[in-house]
Amino acid sequence: PIIDVKTHIEQQGVTVFEGPVQRTGAIGNIISVYFRDLDGNLIEVSNYL
Repeated sequence: PIIDVKTHIEQQGVTVFEGPVQRTGAIGNIISVYFRDLDGNLIEVSNYL
């Protein structure tokens, strides 16, 4: 589940930028969390609902 991913990311010292939030993906609804890598790129991790 995405909440477990968020918890794991935060435990590694990474700040979650946004999420979990519900969005619409290419084939249906998704729930996502967003964070930035060391170069400042925005990373999205998501699951279809």
